[in-house]
Amino acid sequence: MRRAIHRSFILGLTTALLGACTLTPDPPADDPAPPRLIYLEQGWTDAERRTFYHLTQGSQLLPYAWFLALEQPDSEAPFRDDAHLASLGYLPAPADPDHNPDGLPVGFSRDHNPVVPAVARRSRVALLDPQQAADYPDTDTWLGFTCAACHTAELVVDGARLRIDGGMALVDHEAFMQRLATALRATAEDDTRFTRFAIRVLGGDSDAGADTMNRLRRQVRAYTRYLDHLVERDRGEHPYGIGRLDAFGAILNQISATGLDILDNRHPADAPVSYPFLWDTPRLDWVQWNGSAANPIGRNTGEVMGVYAHTTLRGEPRTGQFTSSARLRELGRLEELVATVQAPTWPEDILGPIDTGLAAEGEALFAANCAGCHGVRDGDGEFPLSPPNPNGLRFIRTVMVPLETIGTDPLAALNFVRFQADPGDLRPHLPEPYRTAERAPGAVLLGTAVAGVIQSATVRAQPPLTAAEQQTLSGGRHPDETPPNLAAYKARPLNGIWATPPFLHTGAVPNLYQLLLPAEERVERFRLGGVDFDPRAVGFPADGRGEGYVFRVRDAAGEPIPGNSNQGHSGPRFTQARDEEGEWRDYREAERRALVEYLKTLR
Repeated sequence: MRRAIHRSFILGLTTALLGACTLTPDPPADDPAPPRLIYLEQGWTDAERRTFYHLTQGSQLLPYAWFLALEQPDSEAPFRDDAHLASLGYLPAPADPDHNPDGLPVGFSRDHNPVVPAVARRSRVALLDPQQAADYPDTDTWLGFTCAACHTAELVVDGARLRIDGGMALVDHEAFMQRLATALRATAEDDTRFTRFAIRVLGGDSDAGADTMNRLRRQVRAYTRYLDHLVERDRGEHPYGIGRLDAFGAILNQISATGLDILDNRHPADAPVSYPFLWDTPRLDWVQWNGSAANPIGRNTGEVMGVYAHTTLRGEPRTGQFTSSARLRELGRLEELVATVQAPTWPEDILGPIDTGLAAEGEALFAANCAGCHGVRDGDGEFPLSPPNPNGLRFIRTVMVPLETIGTDPLAALNFVRFQADPGDLRPHLPEPYRTAERAPGAVLLGTAVAGVIQSATVRAQPPLTAAEQQTLSGGRHPDETPPNLAAYKARPLNGIWATPPFLHTGAVPNLYQLLLPAEERVERFRLGGVDFDPRAVGFPADGRGEGYVFRVRDAAGEPIPGNSNQGHSGPRFTQARDEEGEWRDYREAERRALVEYLKTLR
């Protein structure tokens, strides 16, 4: 009989889911000097940083040996080459015998999990024909991702790289997945390329045996079919570009279309958002851009399900439904690390001193116009807190600003609210009244799937999780806490905001100065990646010069790109203050500069 699951750990997941500097050593004098890597003091030791960068959470994207052996689609160079992955935004990292034995980039992990049985792969095998299903890769060691891939940033200033742990990564994950599928396809279809790949995977030389070689080739073809499905499943009309992903769209598709093997459930994942910065998130009352999650383990389990954990949602619990490679204890450890990372302090020795007089003027403007949504620390160093929850705990208060008030691109929030799908084998586990409905909201399907995976993993863990562990993983959240208005976006404290460009949830505004302009005056294109940080405007330059990817608000025909709007956060209190007669007027130039200077001080 299944061990009983702690009530406050499982109940309510459905609704809770409706979120001084140190320098690296100088290189030898006879080598070309790479940009200096500077770690800002954010409260982590080197060991903690390495753990966050590479600790597996149960993500399983590709057989690990395949990734090490794979070549780039258009050359014989290794796919895992640092320069190749850096071109997609992934940050190089040194080898670490504990978590990163092969020196893969920040956020890449090696997951060795022989416990997950074959039944846990059915969510993927169902997409394949019988022969392809028989040729599904037979391995228990996988390449996956961890939180750091999307939540570690670097800002380049005068040849130095400022590492921002918990920041907003500028990676192009969509392009990574497309190139990965293309590389696998090229490997399977080219005899010479496949022979090189097989030698690396199988070891020795090409005389491993025709049967072994042929089986490996069939496996590569079968798995390429699965990767092609992922790429096409989430593709929207416009590429996301760097620094953005429609994570909710991908997760909802993973559960309702791929996991349930109902491909008609697929919705375009066409509302990309920036990766949120992580400091203080374990203490926030609501997380995610749309305030749809509070329970940390529920949020994090849904995240790893979306980034390629093997998860079975078909069948019923006695036949393995809800079995998953998601690792609850490791997710808990990652959440502990997030709870200790601190907002980066403006490094005056690198970016220049803060003008304290100007910042004081900005502080008064902020208090009058911004602090109602973006709380600041009081005299005791504490942010505004929520009322105690039923467990007696208080959290940092966030403000859910309705779409009609904030005026920013509505697509991410509306897609989540409007998502409806056939619940398939999840139907018996849905709350009333959805068990008899033809279709159920995506948030309900997400909460039901996540709750089932957590319950299954709690029992299957060795040893099973205790009630105390479950309560810790839930962050003290109470099952009766329900989400606020989901047709809204979250405003949170802005400590460390200087280190998180570009701005708005769409990443559509290059710097803080631009954000304080009336919306119609903001630039509609700017460069990301390969450009230096602008300490005066605080963010990326708005002039569009330099190398790198160009973010565009409009397409080549001049039409707005859905999901890319730079509008909103404009007007009274956003970009306007009251004049002497009490009438609203745009900020003056000096006031914008004062506000930007003050925002540098928040920590």
